Amino acid sequence: MTIKTTETGTLGKLSTTEIGDALRDQVIELLEAEGHKVSREIRVSSKKVDVLLEIDEEFRPQTIAVECKNLGKNMSQAELNAIFADYMSLLDEGEITSIFVITRLDFSPEAKLYANKKRGRLEIFSIKEFEDSLLGYRKYCRNVRDLFSEAGLENYYIKSSIEGGGPLHDRIAVWIASPVATPVAILGGYGMGKTSYCKFLTRELADRYLEDPSNRVPIYVKLSDIATQTDVDGLIAKTLADRYNTKNYSYAKFKKLNRAGKFVVIFDGFDEMKHALSWSDFKYNFSQIHSLLDGKAKIIVAGRPNAFLSDDEHAWILRGQRISGDQVIRMPDAPEYKELSLAPFTDEEITEFLDRYLRQRHPSHLTSEAEIETWISVRIADFEKIRENGDLHRPVHLKIYADIAADPDAKLESFSTYGLYAIATTRISEREGEKVVRKQIDADRRQAVIERIAWWLWDTYDGRRLYFSPDAVPDSIVGRDLLDDPLYERDTLYREIFTGSFLERKFGQNYYFSHRSFLEFFVARRLEKAERLAIQVHSIFKNLNPEILSFLRQSPGYQEFLAYVDKGMQRYSGEISLPILEEVFLFREGKGLADVQLPIQVLLRYYGFLRTEEIDVQALVRTIAADVGSKNQEHRETAIYFALFLLMTRFEKDVLLGLLRSLAKTVSWPNRAGTASGMNMTKYNYSRQNIGEYVFVRFARIAAEMSRDGNLIISFDYARAFDEVRDKRLPKIVISGSGFQKDTDSPAPIRVEFAEVFEGISAKDQKAAKDVLTVGVA
Repeated sequence: MTIKTTETGTLGKLSTTEIGDALRDQVIELLEAEGHKVSREIRVSSKKVDVLLEIDEEFRPQTIAVECKNLGKNMSQAELNAIFADYMSLLDEGEITSIFVITRLDFSPEAKLYANKKRGRLEIFSIKEFEDSLLGYRKYCRNVRDLFSEAGLENYYIKSSIEGGGPLHDRIAVWIASPVATPVAILGGYGMGKTSYCKFLTRELADRYLEDPSNRVPIYVKLSDIATQTDVDGLIAKTLADRYNTKNYSYAKFKKLNRAGKFVVIFDGFDEMKHALSWSDFKYNFSQIHSLLDGKAKIIVAGRPNAFLSDDEHAWILRGQRISGDQVIRMPDAPEYKELSLAPFTDEEITEFLDRYLRQRHPSHLTSEAEIETWISVRIADFEKIRENGDLHRPVHLKIYADIAADPDAKLESFSTYGLYAIATTRISEREGEKVVRKQIDADRRQAVIERIAWWLWDTYDGRRLYFSPDAVPDSIVGRDLLDDPLYERDTLYREIFTGSFLERKFGQNYYFSHRSFLEFFVARRLEKAERLAIQVHSIFKNLNPEILSFLRQSPGYQEFLAYVDKGMQRYSGEISLPILEEVFLFREGKGLADVQLPIQVLLRYYGFLRTEEIDVQALVRTIAADVGSKNQEHRETAIYFALFLLMTRFEKDVLLGLLRSLAKTVSWPNRAGTASGMNMTKYNYSRQNIGEYVFVRFARIAAEMSRDGNLIISFDYARAFDEVRDKRLPKIVISGSGFQKDTDSPAPIRVEFAEVFEGISAKDQKAAKDVLTVGVA
């Protein structure tokens, strides 16, 4: 009995009728995808025919009765003869031209011999034969399943888990078997195993289809091949027709079958596509992918979440949302993906991965099983000793480590992820230099050129492109010393540098780094030498991402790098991301550097309160009072901005009260502010040069009602005050918008008692303040 998985993941049995109907529906979908006219349960003369196929050939139109039989065994000659006899009258009367009999399994030898004698009037097919004669996906599946065998992946692959717990493949298997059409996004940082899982899934689905063609066909699409705006029909054609030479391929047929639920389309590496394209092209390509979401289609995309440069981009692509200010607008007909984030390997999975990988690559001089087991145990123990020093939980890190560990001459000292990559890149460069055809470009020169190319590529395209054409690389990047060397012609030199090493050639003359993490490591190596290379601070901030910063933290020159950044930030204007701000804060705190009245120091002072779980309110209020009372205008403006910024992200009423008290003391209240009863006073004029006065009198008002004790109430709209200062008096240096989330989307004005704010201010100024805050300002 066939078993199906329901949407909720529970198992249920299909009835015999449902099984028969499923086979019939499968045959009808195949025929309709071919463009044939198909009728079901139609009366022909005196007989009711389940499926009638009409083929409108120019010289010989055909009308074929199709019988679908889902038997639990091969069909016998007697059973086949009974079907043929049942249709004999229609054949003799010319109502039909032939009969197709299609079974789930096969036919007995006697039945096949019988059908051969009736050829032309009776044709028999197993469903595998029938589908393959129309589509040709069996050959495709036999080929595409080998993706999982590349570089021995099948021998060391460990199934991925998702954040929150549970195997990824279990979730995907339930989703494929369910009627839910929601697309799935598999998300994970570099080297987390996204591509490995996509290849594993492709193997699993291909094997299932080869066993039973009622299962879905995996269509594995490499998005790294995309360098331009691409229509989905061309992308599918490149995969099925060009790469795998699939029989009778047409996009029209593919769309019909996809709508009918014939495929699982796996788009791997959208982050690599993103880095090759502009945002508008990226959106267009995803709109093309989304055009396949029709009927029973199943679509998977896999990639790095930081392909999206903002929450807005992430929401647009994967959630079908457009963010406009504080509003989230659902876009009509845009899909919302089920997002599954990969979890790091557990300790047990790390050990299992290393055991499998090292077992495939143990030194050749080890021959006995006991020697191999001992060697593997020692190498795994070495890894356990060094793992605490780095972020060594990603499959790519483990693979790099295991490649090094497989060398019996490698000395596995204590090193971090940075050290892991430093050893790996040096060894790769040394191996390339040892090859006779490499004309002896030594490892250091080779690695220096690759590092310059990595920096040029990353800096030129803001980290959005992972490929390059050799002709586009400036001469200064390769180096005049090599270009002017009479040993090399230009083409020979470029081939020498780009062949092997860390680069792979893809689509035409474009080159990619073999893994994105190598590119980021070389960028980190370049930034480590920022002071010597005179890299400007704005360029450092533009090119940093979390992975590059992680490499830098572990580098031997990191303290010198931070000192250079800290020095450069004294003259910097612009946004600063939260991760590097944290690093600079810790650097200055560790060095005990004294504050000076510059925007970066003011920012760091307030960031010190933002980064704590519990704000020291009294200390913060004292800081605000001192800063707002500063004689330096730039200092005052910067302090007020960050005090309001802090309230927007971590609201504390006592902090707001402290800010209002400090601001009230900065106002030059008018000598005369009142008028006779019933007459309007001239609105108070203030100087925008006095930022404290501007913020206070512009956004504070005397409320219409009083407190329970009969005291005046001041209403202060701190959210509007922040927006105004941000838009018109933005400090030279600020935290990037994605650094913190607002405490609330639309905070309401805060109400405090007048006496609390004006404590310590003269009665005359209080009288003027009451009039000004009641009537308003110009």
